[in-house]
Amino acid sequence: MADVPSTIQLTGPLILGYQFNWGLYGVLATQLYTYHQAGFRDNRLIKFVAYGLFVIETLQLVMATSDSFHTLALGWGNILDLSNVWFSWFDLPFLTGLTSATIQCFYAWRLYILSKSHVLTITIAAIAVVQGSAAMAEGIQIFISQNVPGTQEDTFKTTAVWLGGTALCDIIICCAMFYFLSNSRTGFRATDSMLNKLIRITIETGMVTAMIAIVELTLFLTFKHNFYHVVPAFILSKLYSNSFLVLLNSRKSSQRSTTPETFHSFSELPVSRETNRTGTMKLELGHQTSSDDIGMVSFSQTKNPSKHYGNPPLDRALCDV
Repeated sequence: MADVPSTIQLTGPLILGYQFNWGLYGVLATQLYTYHQAGFRDNRLIKFVAYGLFVIETLQLVMATSDSFHTLALGWGNILDLSNVWFSWFDLPFLTGLTSATIQCFYAWRLYILSKSHVLTITIAAIAVVQGSAAMAEGIQIFISQNVPGTQEDTFKTTAVWLGGTALCDIIICCAMFYFLSNSRTGFRATDSMLNKLIRITIETGMVTAMIAIVELTLFLTFKHNFYHVVPAFILSKLYSNSFLVLLNSRKSSQRSTTPETFHSFSELPVSRETNRTGTMKLELGHQTSSDDIGMVSFSQTKNPSKHYGNPPLDRALCDV
């Protein structure tokens, strides 16, 4: 009877982790289907990342399911099977580090588009590469040692760098995105509404992944010789992939929701009137152009004078009255 609590501390977190893993994979499949059906005109790199992440998560799910079958079915009643590594060295730290580093580098690239800051971009990318490398190093350490009960002692430093770097990188990304997107507000309700949605999604997804990384690190360092930290470990990778596709798919709802606002905002546009020799009045409506670029918009704004003589520029809507 003395072994029952310790057994529950091993099998309980494993069962919860496998269930959450499958549940979030279902959400990810729905997000990818939505992205595919939307038909966004993204470049090949973005599509490669989106579909590549799904392939990685599918591989992770298959390997984790194989581990669960060996541990909880074939090894039922044998507590020694709970200490076998199986594929856990690869499907948890290694693939999670690869996924998180890829998405964080994507955010670094988007922040460079928004801010043109080399220092910020290099800092985020460097932290992402370091934490991803630390995650892969932890997986290799586990594979070499084949010592699941001693994982927390053997990989103490690499795990701290991995999860600490993950949380730090996510927090920096959230703060930077909030700052630069907030400064991009223009006064147009349709544009600002889209910006507010992007800010909300970035903060929500970024803070969730940062909190899960902190929780996993806390459980890993606090509770020894059990699998409490496995539950957030199974969740983290799927959360990163889901957050990435949620950001991409947010453009679809933004396009639908901003259409009425776009027409309503014509009342706010500067208007210049000019009457030609034939008595025809020309109304020139200045407008703001925005490009929805991979879920994070970069704005180019043209301020039109009250009167313009000659041929109107291309960024004006010209109509005859």
